[in-house]
Amino acid sequence: MSIEIPNYRIIEKLGIGAQTRVYRARCMPTGKDYTLKIVKIVNPEDASFIELLKAEHAIGSVIDHPAIRKVYELRLLRQRFRVRGAVVFMEYVNGITLSDKEFRRSLDETLAIFDQAAAGLHAMHLAGFVHADLKPTNIMVSVDGTVKLIDLGQSAKIFEPKTKIQGTVDYMAPEQVNRGKLDQRTDVFGLGATLHKVLTGRPIATDMNQTVNLQSNAPLVRRMDDGKTASVEYPLCITRMISDCCQSDPAARIPDMPAVRERISLARAIVAKKSEDAAASATQSA
Repeated sequence: MSIEIPNYRIIEKLGIGAQTRVYRARCMPTGKDYTLKIVKIVNPEDASFIELLKAEHAIGSVIDHPAIRKVYELRLLRQRFRVRGAVVFMEYVNGITLSDKEFRRSLDETLAIFDQAAAGLHAMHLAGFVHADLKPTNIMVSVDGTVKLIDLGQSAKIFEPKTKIQGTVDYMAPEQVNRGKLDQRTDVFGLGATLHKVLTGRPIATDMNQTVNLQSNAPLVRRMDDGKTASVEYPLCITRMISDCCQSDPAARIPDMPAVRERISLARAIVAKKSEDAAASATQSA
């Protein structure tokens, strides 16, 4: 089934997965670019992808926050009176995800990105939803530095369990696997796990992967990209913040996004003070 959308011209392909294609498309009458996520139904089981698009539209269209990618419209694509696919029209974001190999930011800039993400997640929670699929590929940074949370298809109503186990193993809170009720602490877990991955290049321990000892007091480090044994050691306040986000028991986690933002603000202040002290020491030595 070929996809033709009147008054829109495909500019470039942005992504691909299963029966889903993501494009940048231009509305010819206005000249404005949009992100189009298109699903084709090839087999009966592909209908589940349509449900994800419907969820993304239902949630994204009711949340208005600069850190949440706007979702405008959902169209069902019919052929011979049967639904053969769907397309959702979303805000086009000119940027990269945190998983992109081109993503390079200082520690303070990275913390600022996660602060913006936490603000967007708080808006979601106030609107009655949890993202439930936080990971580096679902956080974008535009060329002007604006952060956008994307891919709301697995989002769910807050304080309710999901009927299906959905998510990505290295970032899923245990209650997602156990089909328990999801709340703001579920996203606290996902955001902390994502920060760990971005800073270290490795996943943090979860109940599913157990790649690292979460309770260890060892410093948080990143191995150099060239494979050498040298490493970057992060302040203990960041290690503790991530650990407090990613506790298996929701009651032991940082409780919500405003509290996460307070911890990020403290960490940024400590990082700035260390930088100032290092600069002053270097000046005195010179």
